[in-house]
Amino acid sequence: MTLNLGSTGPTVRRLQRNLNSRFEQLGMFAEMAVRVDGFFGPATLASVKYLQCVGGLPVDGRVCDRTLAFITQGAAGLPALSIGSTGTQVAAVQQMLSAAQIWLAVDGVFGKQTEQAVKLYQHELGIASSGIVSRETWEMVVRSRLDGLPCVALLPHLYARGR
Repeated sequence: MTLNLGSTGPTVRRLQRNLNSRFEQLGMFAEMAVRVDGFFGPATLASVKYLQCVGGLPVDGRVCDRTLAFITQGAAGLPALSIGSTGTQVAAVQQMLSAAQIWLAVDGVFGKQTEQAVKLYQHELGIASSGIVSRETWEMVVRSRLDGLPCVALLPHLYARGR
């Protein structure tokens, strides 16, 4: 089941509690908490989009299985990325690496260049340099995207809701 703008009911309330839990874990509860009212309105939409961006997911505001996994499980809900992976999550990692001044193409394709960049990043962090973006590396990627572009660009929408 997919939740989106206009959805209502106990499933939306559960989503809103999970959003608040994720924001609390990220140290952002005071600024980002949503009201648990069972209505998927603009505030819930903005929060979902922000977390989609942070997790490198397509930023469409729809809560599908992949988005829900990240909201409920954090980095553990994100897939491991390695040679051959493609998509928005690969591009998110590449953007973060570029922002960390590890220059590479941001093309959404996990090739040898991305693998080498991930290994360098992991080495700099003092974690195992596998070249695979798994939970430990995802934790670092998510943390770096909390305050970085393009995700921070979504924050004015959250604050504009009268927080």
